[in-house]
This record gives sequence, structure tokens and C-alpha cells, in this order.
Amino acid sequence: MTINQRAIPITLTAIFMLAVLAPSIALGFLALRAAERESLYVERRLESALMAEVDLAAARIDQMMSEIRTTLAREAASLSGADGMPIARWGEIDPLVETPFTLRGGRIETTDGGGPGGANGLIAAFGAFLEGGARIPAYDLVTRIYRYEAPSGPAEKKSDAEGAGRPAEGVSRSKMGITAQAPPTKGYAADEPSGVARQMAQSRIASDTEARDELFERASREGFEILRRNVAARAPVAADKAPAPSPMKPAETRSRTVSRSRSFKELTSAGDNGLLPSLSDEGLGILFWARGGGGAFVGCTLRMEVLRDRIAGIMPDMLSDVRILTVLDDSGTPIVAPEPRPGAEPDWRRPFAAREISPELPRWEVGAWLVNQELLASRANFARMVVWVEVAALSLAIITGGVVIIRTMSYEMRVASQKTTFVANVSHELKTPLTSIRLFAELMASGKQGDEGRRREYLRTMMSEADRLSHLVDNVLTFSRRGREKYRMQNLSLAEVARDTLRQMEPHLVKTGFSVSFSEDGPLPARGDREALRQVIMNMLSNAEKYSGDVREISVRCASDGGYARAAVEDRGIGVDPGLSDRIFQEFYRADDSLSAMRGGAGLGLSIARGIARAHGGDVTYSPREGGGSAFTLSLPLRREGNDRRVPL
Repeated sequence: MTINQRAIPITLTAIFMLAVLAPSIALGFLALRAAERESLYVERRLESALMAEVDLAAARIDQMMSEIRTTLAREAASLSGADGMPIARWGEIDPLVETPFTLRGGRIETTDGGGPGGANGLIAAFGAFLEGGARIPAYDLVTRIYRYEAPSGPAEKKSDAEGAGRPAEGVSRSKMGITAQAPPTKGYAADEPSGVARQMAQSRIASDTEARDELFERASREGFEILRRNVAARAPVAADKAPAPSPMKPAETRSRTVSRSRSFKELTSAGDNGLLPSLSDEGLGILFWARGGGGAFVGCTLRMEVLRDRIAGIMPDMLSDVRILTVLDDSGTPIVAPEPRPGAEPDWRRPFAAREISPELPRWEVGAWLVNQELLASRANFARMVVWVEVAALSLAIITGGVVIIRTMSYEMRVASQKTTFVANVSHELKTPLTSIRLFAELMASGKQGDEGRRREYLRTMMSEADRLSHLVDNVLTFSRRGREKYRMQNLSLAEVARDTLRQMEPHLVKTGFSVSFSEDGPLPARGDREALRQVIMNMLSNAEKYSGDVREISVRCASDGGYARAAVEDRGIGVDPGLSDRIFQEFYRADDSLSAMRGGAGLGLSIARGIARAHGGDVTYSPREGGGSAFTLSLPLRREGNDRRVPL
């Protein structure tokens, strides 16, 4: 084995250039190009921040509408019965109530006078609907009418293809996994789907253009009218430098709110109260109705100026240093707006971020507008500076990487030196038993030794040296196959493997003056490769033999502990320095690796033993033996059920 140590720095330098320096230069170039697009990226981040405020405001208004419905229902309940509050006083106690009425026998009764906001307005907007059975649009979210479910399993898909397993009435299934719910029956809106289903539907519609198009196409085919939003998609500020529009944010002007005509009878067939909005040339009107006693209904129209005031009251601060936050009504007009700056009045049709509120306020939206368009440019400049700082940090990282490479080179050179010493030691270790075998073979071949006892002694010595040679070759081969070794796993007894291995080495150990003992606590069932585990125990015994001093004693103890089968090889040798208890398991490590060392070896035995043990799910560990010496313990998991199989190292 020849190692060109001078080639190591050149090779590592080339690796450094290819793996670190070249990618770093490429990343730096990309970072500098990205700095030119920071206007777009900053815009997206600012949009996310403002959208969070918009979402919060929309949620507050939606919650307020639910509370209004609950309050009106409670007040309507107090109008029923002989002792109930007169309906004429309803508007006195609740300023939101504009025109209270009673619907009895298909006739509207009201004490309010005429006028556009009184009884005449009620009759004009809702009279035919309440009295004559006319139909008017009922609004709902498309995600309440349709929801997404998990894709059907193979069996269900097959049944659908064969014409079987069709969905129940009122439910239809599409290739996109959309499930159409039955027409709304409670109030004017469909029954609420689960929170998970609603969130999944909204995220799917927001991110999947194909699913969104299919959803609206299905709604249109089934008679729903698709409303249009009052706001248009805003072009990026840095449009001249921006890439093509992202498919995650298409120019969508369709509203999530859809409508379908319904009669008052259909509306009240499954509900006790509700809010019904109506869009007309005069603007949005909202009708509240509730079921009263004796088959009658009570209700009212809402005073929109009061509703607008309440909405404005729950909104966050309209104006900040960065943005304007307000609500657009169905005509696209803000319900409240700050004093316009000369030449800088916002384009209310193009908000920076906007969100629809709820079906009870169709075409109403919460929007955010930037106070100063130059804000984006200043933030982009800051982002560019950050990119330059990152490039500088990258340069520093390259320098640091160079230092790490130099240290790695030094380590590799040390390893190369160890490998060179390893080759010399292996050559020495191989030559010693070969010399002994050849010597005794020549003596026997010469015929000069006629003593049969001596001849048998020569044969035993030759066999022992051959076993020693075979063991060394096995270690070298195992090391050379590191990472490609495969083991045949089988059920076995660790105690039996340890006993057989000790029995094989016992003659040699006894001949060299060792006293040997063995003890076991049961068979210790485990799974492993018998020959590989024999090699582990043999390496542990060889290590004990090499590093024993004047007290030549080796004990093998087998027992179970904590779910592991353990085989410990104990000696009364020189022990291990506390600071070297981990290094002795490193490849090629020997306390004295010179050729003149008193104890031979290649520095592979313990490393190979630990590698094989860990490939079996166990380990080989060292601990000092009480009274002096060392204890090396092989631990394997106690046997579990399973078939024989091959597993990689």
C-alpha cells in the first residue's frame, strides 16, 4: 500500500474549489441579482402584514353581524304574546331597527309611516317577497355550498367508473374532490361545514386555479349568480423589474359570495330567524325576520347609517404611518376616509390588500392602502443593504471554510501516516506466524525429528500460528469491506458463541500461560451472524492476551441485563488510561505503533469489533475491572421474533 501524502492537499484543494468556493461564488452572484428584485419581495412581505390587519377587521365585522342577529332575535321574541312589547316601540329601544313589521296571513302590518326609509321602502324592497311569494337573491359563500373532501379510495373510484356507488341526493362529486352540498335550508345560508373543511376549502380555492375555476363553473351551472368584487388586482409597484405574475396570486375579481333566488317560504322552512341582504340601485338593504307566535312572523329593516357607524366603531385605527384601513360598501365607496392629501388621494378600487367580509354584507370589503408609495422603495433599499451584508458574511464563511479545509488536510495527513504505519505493522504481523509455520514445517520435512510427541507439538504450533494468521487476515478483510459487509442474521445463543470461541482459542491461551474461565447465566437468545460475532469475541480475547501483564488471567462472563445479552471478556492486564477509553476504538490507533513495540497488532481489532456489534444493534464498550485490568463487553438486544435476513453494515 503506497500513499502519496503530497497529493492529499492538492486533492482537498480541488474538492474545496468544487464543493465550497464555486457554489459560494454562484450564490453570491444570485444574491446580487436578487437585490435588484427586492422591491417585489418587500412588497409581498408588506402585503402579508397588511393582510393580517385586514383579516382581523373582517373577522370583527363578521362577528358583529352574528351578534346583531342574536340581539334582534332576542328582541323579536319579546314582541310575542299578550304581555309582549308593542312592535311600534322596537325602533325606540334599538336604534338599528328602522321599520318593524308583522307578517300575518300573508299581509305586512307596520305602524311606520311612508317615506323611502319607512314602510314604503320596506314594501318596495321586500313587499312582493314577503306577501306574494316572489323570489329574491339569497347570498352565501361558495365555500359553504361546496367543500373539499379527501379523495375517494380506489374501490370507490372504480365503483363510480362502473356507475355504482353514486353519492346521495343533493351531493355531487367532481374530479377535483369537490362535494356539492344540498341547497341551503337554514336561514338564508347553508349549514356551516366543519372548521377543518372550511379552512381546507378556502386554502384550496386560494392556491389552486383549476379547482377555483371548476368551483365557480359548477356554481354557475347549478343556478348560482357569481358576484363581482368592487376591487381589481393591483399591479406590482416594481412591475418593470418583477417576474411574471405568480400562479399563487392570480388576478381574481370573482367574489366568493354567490346568490340564488329563493322564496320566503323556502327561506323559513328550516329556520327560526335570519338576516337577508338585498342589493338595489339605492344600495344595500338588510331585512331581519323571526318566527313569532300563531304562525306569524315579525321583523324589521336595518338602519344602514347606524350599521355603518357601528362598523366604523369596531374597526382598528383607520390611519397609521404606513397604511389606510377602511371598509368599502357595495358601491366601492369607503364608509369613512381620512382627509385627502393634495394629489395623493388613494385609488379606492385598487387596494394594496383587501378581503370580503361576509354574505350578510355582499360586495362589502375591508381594504388597506399605502399612505406613501415611496415606502416600498425605502424598504427595498434596506433589503438590498441586507443582501450585501449577506454577501460579506458569505465571503467570511468561505474564509472560515478554508481554515476548516486546512485543518481537515492536516487530519487526513495524520490518517495517511497511520495507514502507512498500519501497512508496516500488518506486514510484520503476517511475517511472524509465517516464519514459525515455515520453521516447524522444515523441521518435520527434514525427518530428523523422530519423536512422535515432538512432531505433534510442532503440528499444534503450526495450527495455532495458522489460526493466528487467519484471524489477522479476517480482520484486514473485514476492514477492507467496511460499508459493504452483509450479515446473515439468525437466531442464536450469545453464550454458546462465546463458549465455542473461547474453546477454540483456549489451547493457545493455556500454552502461553493463561488461566481461562467461563460462566454463563442462561443461553442469552439473540439474533446475529454467528461468524461475525465469533470474530468480535476473538478480537476481544486477542486484545486481552496482548495487553496482559504478569497476572495472566482471562475470564468470559455471559449474562443478560436491561434487555441486552452481554458477553464480557475480563483480564488482569495493564488497563487503559482514562483519557484513551474512546480512542482505543478508533481505526489504526495503538498506544505504541512503532515496529519495535512490545505488543504487536494493527490497531483494527477493537474498531472492527465495535463496528460489527453496532451493525447488529448493539455495542462493544470498555470499563476498568475492579482489582485491576480491563473488561470489554459485547452487548446485543435480546432476541425478537423475525425471519433470517441479510442486513448491511
